[in-house]
Amino acid sequence: MRRTILSGLLWTALCGAASAEMTAYQCAIRGTSGRQWIQPLIFIALDRATDRVVVSDASILGFNNGVPVEGTLVRDNAARVTVAWELELRSASNQTVRMDYRATYLKATGKVNVSARPQGYEDLFNRAGTCTVTKLSG
Repeated sequence: MRRTILSGLLWTALCGAASAEMTAYQCAIRGTSGRQWIQPLIFIALDRATDRVVVSDASILGFNNGVPVEGTLVRDNAARVTVAWELELRSASNQTVRMDYRATYLKATGKVNVSARPQGYEDLFNRAGTCTVTKLSG
């Protein structure tokens, strides 16, 4: 059910964009849970005609009023796609934390690496997983 809702929100976020080539990445991240900085399921949509990136996961929906966030296309070449996004969250100690996220998808292997860094701190959280890639039409 959660996947359906996340997918629907991504579609909604991308509606209205001229879709020359829109791609969705559904990424399953290993070694994490819903209570960690990096979520176990992340959806990334990329519209190559406009370089528009939309990202959604349970944290984004929970902390951003149910709305996916706009990201930035950092790199898209024959080997990889890298996107970045930010999100303001609340820590377990109820402190506001702005996180910088970056995901790199390796086209040859289908693997993804996601990193999260709290702004103003040197901590870096990394998790890896795999993505299922589908073409979106609209």
